[in-house]
Amino acid sequence: MKTLITMFAAITLIVVAAANSASAQNSWSFVMLGDTRGENNTSTGISTNLNAIAQKIALLNPRPQLVIVAGDLCNGNCLDTNSHKYPPDGNFTNEAAKATYEMFFANWKAAMKPVFDYSNSTGTPIYPVRGNHESNDTGQAPIEVLKKAYDEAFSSYVPANGPNNGPTNNERGFSWAFTSNNVTFVAADQYFNFDPASTNTPWSGYHYLDQAWVTQQLGLSTSPYKIVIAHEPIFQTVSNGPGEEAVNEDAQHFFGTNSAALQTRANFWNDIGDAGAQIYFCGHLHLETVASTTNNHGRTIIHLLGGNGGAPPQNFIYGPEPGVTIFYNNGNIVLTNGSIQGTFGFALATVTDENMTIQYYSLNPTNNSWTIADYVTQIASARSRPIVSLPFDPPTGTFSYTRQDPAGTRLSYRIERSPDLSGWSVDAAATQTVTATTNNLQTVQVTLSDSKPLTAPKLFIRVVAQ
Repeated sequence: MKTLITMFAAITLIVVAAANSASAQNSWSFVMLGDTRGENNTSTGISTNLNAIAQKIALLNPRPQLVIVAGDLCNGNCLDTNSHKYPPDGNFTNEAAKATYEMFFANWKAAMKPVFDYSNSTGTPIYPVRGNHESNDTGQAPIEVLKKAYDEAFSSYVPANGPNNGPTNNERGFSWAFTSNNVTFVAADQYFNFDPASTNTPWSGYHYLDQAWVTQQLGLSTSPYKIVIAHEPIFQTVSNGPGEEAVNEDAQHFFGTNSAALQTRANFWNDIGDAGAQIYFCGHLHLETVASTTNNHGRTIIHLLGGNGGAPPQNFIYGPEPGVTIFYNNGNIVLTNGSIQGTFGFALATVTDENMTIQYYSLNPTNNSWTIADYVTQIASARSRPIVSLPFDPPTGTFSYTRQDPAGTRLSYRIERSPDLSGWSVDAAATQTVTATTNNLQTVQVTLSDSKPLTAPKLFIRVVAQ
């Protein structure tokens, strides 16, 4: 229990917040990264920097308890004719292509062996979700042999609790959710629903995920921290640029860019924010940005794009869409010769009962050096203790306190009182009125049920979150 005592006049206020779950540890950490694929001329399917990243993660002290990967582990069918693995007949959909995909995933596992040894299931568990390179990079119909190769390689290593909407739409092993200590993770596969007639954007026919399942999983959780994971961004944090970067606007609007798509996006952001999600973690663009935006109900969510896991780097061009605030980018820049100097790495989240602190590790491949950004992201626990606002007004029997919005925390609050601390009774008739909500914080005015003015020589009052 965390206790705050405020004394004034003849009244003593004791404010008590709910303790975190018994399984929560005082401090623990996990890693987030995405987009670890290689260049299009690859023969291995993975980035040449992936093993260096894995070694750095394995050397962190204390060692992280788990690793989240936001898709595009390998190249999949994104190969050019300079790759030794380009199919001689140009066919990426047959059994011969599946063997290549299986080899790519085996190479990924080998590179990540310092973190987790897949041969004997030891080390730090890794939880991936698919990217477009595990479905079909061209934005066309899913490549079934690629999906099957991914399923065989990784689905047994994630919880089998994804939505099952029938034989052709069973996301178990692809979408998943679990709680570790005091953090709930909900990962949504974005590539099960392909609509060839979609006109939302020219980017692809994939603009749907199982929003009802995501919202349900968040709603079932009482964790003080909740993170939603998927591959593609929801909001634009990087502006358009020349060449490949001209697709940035489409690439950062998973649901599309027409009015119907933007309404679907708003519904999604409202739902996950109202259910308590504090972070949406994704990849897809090959850089790192930290941003935030607020849903229509006043709840702010961090939009963390971590696609700097080794894939060919993209230049950061400042240009967020309206309503998006940029806090940090990892500094990829265009050199005088037109190439892009990239930094690769991962985000490390350290969690305590009170807050989550996210640090950003970057590898400079030119000299194999690592740096930690000066910027950090701080996420307050949804179970942060209520804070009493002075003064207490004995004549009216009122006081105010602030709390995290119960819509996201699933906590309830009661008012208890005691004349001498020897026993407590619930003031069931006390009224609690929300007078303001700002960035997930509510101000609540409490009026005790006694006749006014209060005349007790000493009265102990506490707000209990449970």
